[in-house]
Amino acid sequence: MDNNHLPLGPWRGVSWAADTPPALDRHILRARHAVRIGDHWSALIAANELAVLADRPDAAEVLGARRGYLPDSPVNRSFADALRERPEDAGIFGPPVVLSARSLHWEPDWSGGAGRLGLVGVRIVNGFQRLVEVAHRARELSPEELDRALLWVVVVADEDGDRARGMCDRAAHRVNPFVPQDNLALCPHLRRAQAEFRKEGSYFDPRRGVVSGPHPVGFTPADVFRSLAALSPVQHPSMSNQLQTGEGLDALWSDITGPAYRGLVHEGLHAIGIQRAVEARRETQRVIARLLKRNGRGHRKLLEYAPELVTWTACRVLPLETLHDGSRTSPNWTKLINGTLPAETERVADLLVGGYVRLHGSDRTFKPTAPTLGLWLELVDAVLGGA
Repeated sequence: MDNNHLPLGPWRGVSWAADTPPALDRHILRARHAVRIGDHWSALIAANELAVLADRPDAAEVLGARRGYLPDSPVNRSFADALRERPEDAGIFGPPVVLSARSLHWEPDWSGGAGRLGLVGVRIVNGFQRLVEVAHRARELSPEELDRALLWVVVVADEDGDRARGMCDRAAHRVNPFVPQDNLALCPHLRRAQAEFRKEGSYFDPRRGVVSGPHPVGFTPADVFRSLAALSPVQHPSMSNQLQTGEGLDALWSDITGPAYRGLVHEGLHAIGIQRAVEARRETQRVIARLLKRNGRGHRKLLEYAPELVTWTACRVLPLETLHDGSRTSPNWTKLINGTLPAETERVADLLVGGYVRLHGSDRTFKPTAPTLGLWLELVDAVLGGA
């Protein structure tokens, strides 16, 4: 069989030497079998060869993935189980992995189609989730186990990448359908914050939040946006009210160029402001939890069913206009969050409960009514208006 050992394009700077350190976008993959079909190549490659492609925390950015890794995806978990329990069957799990390359070279070893693919300018078109799972499993399984998992990999020319991605995106709706949260990976302001977090030693993913680094608990995009809404200088709790539900978050994330989204995420947003907002909201939530543990009966059920109302109201005590100001003249936010905010949260919680008692008396239908914007506006006016 003629596998066309000549380069498909200009071949620059990749050595076949085993001691050549790989560049981020240059890889040599050993194929059990490969064949050229038209303008692309199809190759059968072992999982342990593919693990290196996504074995970095910023693999999505390096490979140009449409979205980052989804650890909570049932499809991804099923693929990981297949790699652990029956690696021989992993290759039939889903469509081929599709890569694009600026330049490709095939070096046959003349044993029935086997050889090595040399790729320059590697980008992921489809299959990023599986590549990350392979990289993760490479840390717990032996090379021999992963060597039994053979995946079909299709490599297209760089200029055909967009067309191939469109075809793969249409098919992807059957497995990991796109959701509004995926739009966050396209937000330039969140990507700028991502770079700022990285300079400080944290890894912030616009799509996933902080998932590693010095923040062992981490925080999600939902935490980020609820926190930014709670500390917005706008004197109206409507955005906090909207974002208390998943449906409200999806509505906001569906239009990242709209005025509602840009009211929270804009040119002035910085990593330090995100961190402050998340820490402030978490402090109020901790206080609310303590208050409910102390006494969560009667009208205090309001705190359980409207915690974001308590957070938004208590955070009015903070210098909200300086949230994203990291200069030396900025207020001491750590002192305010740890010192001033807890007492203010407790004070506001008592005032909100007292306001509810005055306005609604014996009515205790908290679960359906506490999350409504009408009640929030009523209580905020009663508390802040009389403050």
